[in-house]
Amino acid sequence: MGAGQPTISYHLGALETHLGAELVERSPTGAILTDVGTMVLEHAGAVLDRIDAVEADVEARAKHGVSTLRVGAFHSAASRLLPQAVRDAAIGSDVRIELIEAEPLDLVARVRAGSLHCAVIYDVGGARARYGAGVQSETLFDDPYRVLLPASHPQARAAGPVDIELPADDGWIVSRGSYDPSDQTLFATCQSLGFRPRTVLRTDDYGVVHGFVAAGTAVALVPELAVEEGYDVVVRPAVQNLGSRSVRFLALHGPQSALVTRLRGTAPRGSEPQGALTEAHSRTGGAPPSIDHMEPCRTPLHTCNGARL
Repeated sequence: MGAGQPTISYHLGALETHLGAELVERSPTGAILTDVGTMVLEHAGAVLDRIDAVEADVEARAKHGVSTLRVGAFHSAASRLLPQAVRDAAIGSDVRIELIEAEPLDLVARVRAGSLHCAVIYDVGGARARYGAGVQSETLFDDPYRVLLPASHPQARAAGPVDIELPADDGWIVSRGSYDPSDQTLFATCQSLGFRPRTVLRTDDYGVVHGFVAAGTAVALVPELAVEEGYDVVVRPAVQNLGSRSVRFLALHGPQSALVTRLRGTAPRGSEPQGALTEAHSRTGGAPPSIDHMEPCRTPLHTCNGARL
């Protein structure tokens, strides 16, 4: 234990005096715990764990400027982009990671308020970064839109990009709100072609989108990062210029913790999302409203799981 018997006896006696109870039964052959002593021992383990946690927090703050790193992200980024990046950034540190999953406007507000150290959001591709004077942003990559078709769809059997006009009679799946950038892109493109897409389902869950498309119920327009495996669907670029959304890293201006800097450095970058399905690419086109004009998510941050992000 690293201490002699006299020292242990002294501290044990002081603890018994403080608690007003006998913790051990002493005898010439040794000592055994009383019932009260056994109960105190159980609490002592938790107390020591808390002391260890405090020491780790203090050491982490001294080394990295933060003891708990609070990172925000939209659903697709949280599941596909951040796990490896956070792991790589946190190697060698005792910092705990707290992930907040939410929609972009909520994440921007959290970064501005200082309740998040950093966040990964999406915005309209090419939109000017206007998140507040105290927020800096960096574009990680552009996330192009793709047409999601049932594997049995006639256009799925044809090679190459899909003409949005050809599945005009098909039903489309859109989000529940009216401010989703992919929906704005879809409606703007269809309007330029002289028709309005027929909505058959509204959902904010991409798993639901994939399931209904696979069943042949409808078609959908999705960002490439949101494409999921395990469904009987075909992913195609479009003949029309649908553009893309920008995936961006946000943090406050000014001095930042070393861990935020490391996380920014390990976040995926490039012209394509990680693990993307590529055939042909359409990156320019009509611009849907930017994040400045999107309606905030009304769902509490910790219950935004599964949002169509």
